[in-house]
Amino acid sequence: MNFRSLTLAALILAGGVVSSAQAQLRIVTYNTGTGQSSGTQTARSGMDIVLQAIGAEVIGGIAKPIDVLLLQEQYSTAVSTQSFVDVLNGIYGAGTYARSTLNALTSSPDGEAGGPALVYNTQTVDLIGEQRSGTVNGSAQARSTMRYQLRPVGYDAAADFYVYNDHYKSDTGSANSARRLIEATNIRNNSDALGEGTHAIYVGDYNIQTSSEDMYQHLLSAGAGQAFDPLNSPGSWNNNSSFRGLFTQSPATTSQYSGQTLGGLDDRFDFQLVTGELLDDEGLAYIPGSYHPFGNNGSVSCCNSPITSGNGASPTVLNALMTVSDHLPVVADYQLPAKMDVALGALPSMISVGAPVALDVFVQNIANVVAANGADELDYTLSVAGDLSGGLSSTAFALGGANAHQVFLDTSTSGLKSGVITVSSSSQGAAGALWTLPVSWNVGGGGAVVFKTIASDDFDAPLNRLSFSQTPLANSGTYNESTEGFGVYQVGVSGAIPSNLRDDSNNGSPTDSIGIVDTATKTDAWFGATNLANTNNATGEASATWEFDIAGASALQVSIDMAAMGDFEAGGGIPDFFNWTYQIDGGGEQPLFTSSVDEAGSATYTLADGGLRSVADPLSMTPAGGTTVELSNVFQTLTAFLTGVGDVLTLHLMASNDGPEAYAFDNILVEGLVSLGVAGDFDGDLDVDAADLAMWQTSFGLNDGGDANDDGVTDGADFLIWQRNYTGASAAASQAAVPEPTGAILVLLGATTCLLCGRRRWR
Repeated sequence: MNFRSLTLAALILAGGVVSSAQAQLRIVTYNTGTGQSSGTQTARSGMDIVLQAIGAEVIGGIAKPIDVLLLQEQYSTAVSTQSFVDVLNGIYGAGTYARSTLNALTSSPDGEAGGPALVYNTQTVDLIGEQRSGTVNGSAQARSTMRYQLRPVGYDAAADFYVYNDHYKSDTGSANSARRLIEATNIRNNSDALGEGTHAIYVGDYNIQTSSEDMYQHLLSAGAGQAFDPLNSPGSWNNNSSFRGLFTQSPATTSQYSGQTLGGLDDRFDFQLVTGELLDDEGLAYIPGSYHPFGNNGSVSCCNSPITSGNGASPTVLNALMTVSDHLPVVADYQLPAKMDVALGALPSMISVGAPVALDVFVQNIANVVAANGADELDYTLSVAGDLSGGLSSTAFALGGANAHQVFLDTSTSGLKSGVITVSSSSQGAAGALWTLPVSWNVGGGGAVVFKTIASDDFDAPLNRLSFSQTPLANSGTYNESTEGFGVYQVGVSGAIPSNLRDDSNNGSPTDSIGIVDTATKTDAWFGATNLANTNNATGEASATWEFDIAGASALQVSIDMAAMGDFEAGGGIPDFFNWTYQIDGGGEQPLFTSSVDEAGSATYTLADGGLRSVADPLSMTPAGGTTVELSNVFQTLTAFLTGVGDVLTLHLMASNDGPEAYAFDNILVEGLVSLGVAGDFDGDLDVDAADLAMWQTSFGLNDGGDANDDGVTDGADFLIWQRNYTGASAAASQAAVPEPTGAILVLLGATTCLLCGRRRWR
């Protein structure tokens, strides 16, 4: 659980600090043949080529260094396994990789063939525990089963998984088959004891030729630790061309080193099986399509041919595979659980009574992956308590950036307010799955922050509009303005207004069947769009962009009066849409108003003369942070809530249309919270002094002049704010004693108190 106490005057950026190492998991099992007491006990020359190539291989959009390397035939962890650590650290940097320390037991007195071991990437995986199990002797297991408990870095125990690493008894015959079954039985007893819900991977050199082998069937038998083949490829694999893309032994036909098993590729000896928990696409899970013998893409000649007969890797890599081992590595990628980060936007510490104030809540899936499919989706619920309202459920995807939501503050009365925002995730094994964020704010306590108009464009007298542009340009000859158009229009001013935008039914044209602007009553300017596609504009697309000065404002919202009428189309060669987006200081583009078409519905429109028109496929608009509204030919005010603060707000309209459908809008209004100065500084000279007291006295009982807390009246509460913030006429004077109220002021305060008491009695 994460607790954060927030000072809302400071902006908390969305997104957490994460490690530089991308961390969906690439897991590899590899029998390296380095366990002979009389032979090579360390990584052979060329192993760096193989291991680096595994990390560089792109599978399903993912390429990354090995995270977990399960090795077989390790003479000892200190000698053999450490040599692979050294190779990997030579590629990726000192300290990147580490190894297990526990040695497996072997049935050979001098450790012939060696045991299983582990190498892991310390930047992406933590080794929580290691265990060896099984009876090891000449009639039971040939080597210990090694079990490793691992945890992705940055996650808790809910994301733990287990890897069982085994090298089963080799050779055919009933006695060897029986010894393999003993080992499989030990493994299942161990994994079943972990219970349902355990994520386990069973890797190693199985030394079997068919899926009917008793040990294999036992691994696949029912129970808590039931194993599954991610490829679901049962059969008789040996020398069977149908399975040549699964063969792992042997990549060579001519000897490359002493003791190497030859014969070419003809067997599926090496495996990664998994429990069902890794196949549900939830939390930690196998990524379909990623399992494969490295270097073997099924193009090898069958059977008994060297790996160089195929094209599963570069010639350099294929040659290295022949020289470093008599097995091929088996590679599979696994998605990580989601990882949740939550941050809050900025709010002023002082808020006026009744101001509509929203608090931005940013939720992000920060699982640190190379590709989005490298992590589970983040399913979460946002809820609130206390003096807050709002709540929702949503989903965030890795690499998808932060989802921006809003909760709303109670500003109905003055005083200190507080609430708790809770964001919880139900995603399996998610890190940071519960966030509890207490927040507090003061309403009407300072009077210095008000909700007001920041900027606007009513197409008559814009406020704080920095720029405006449109494409196609106005009056460029692109459109026949009598029936087509995109731009600003005004009755009596524009040379022509497209007929589908005009409602002339009450202005000399009673047969008018489509139109928005009542030309008999609306004489100010507005913006309209209709019939956008013609020979001059074959795409049917048009756009307009506004820039507004919003410096010093927060808790922004945009309202626009919109109307639409016509038979709109969602698809086709040129679909109908009118989508608004916004940016702050050139940042990421966010949806503002998004249009949609109800192609199964119809709408009835009322023209200016009262006549009714029924038209199919109406247009609707969804504001950011709001609910979908069906537009009509009567202007409706739609409001969208913005996230973020900055200096310049850019609004962008992207329109597409190829018919007589009409869309119009007016009165773009940007509102937000702004600071007006020091509370009690009624004359605006940045000092709270005697001059301000004089203004308070003059304004007492009125609605302006001395209203420090912006509650609509100048009263005793405003005097107390003036007294608390008194600075005097200069910095030196700020050290002087704060004046006590005079007799006249005390009378006014007393009268205020009586009035307040009287009001309370009448509640």
